[in-house]
Amino acid sequence: MTFVKKVFAKLKSIKNIEVYIALVLALVVVLIVFMGSGSKNTTKSVSDDTYISQMEHKICSVVEKIAGCGKATVAISYSSNEEHVYAYETTTTTSNGITKQTSSIVSVKGEPLVTKTLPPTILGVVVVAEGADNPIVKLKIIEVVVTLLNVQQKDVQVFTYKS
Repeated sequence: MTFVKKVFAKLKSIKNIEVYIALVLALVVVLIVFMGSGSKNTTKSVSDDTYISQMEHKICSVVEKIAGCGKATVAISYSSNEEHVYAYETTTTTSNGITKQTSSIVSVKGEPLVTKTLPPTILGVVVVAEGADNPIVKLKIIEVVVTLLNVQQKDVQVFTYKS
């Protein structure tokens, strides 16, 4: 208890203590603002990588269950950014018998209102699997990838696992 009293006594003896406290608080606020704004960009790229990693794992686990197929590895190439779909507000005005429509993005607190976030676009898929030397197994693998990822057959390459 006496320690606390000594600390307060020392603080009272410092001239312009209010200025020092205000500077410390301002520094804390600045740090919070800058740390908060920097983490948003990191989260987006991490979420893209996480999404692709989950899809690779999902396809790998399904492919390994195909009859005649053994161990498998999947790699997906994709566009670097997810896509946002924004809310629009349409205004119709009539002047001198002419109707004019204008659309603008709806914003909330200065930020555009996102109605949907689309995952990154998948550009191609490579599957390396045991048993892929069998044409029937290879076709089944391609069909699985095309179905799960909604990509075209030409964007999927399947190779035999190295012995």
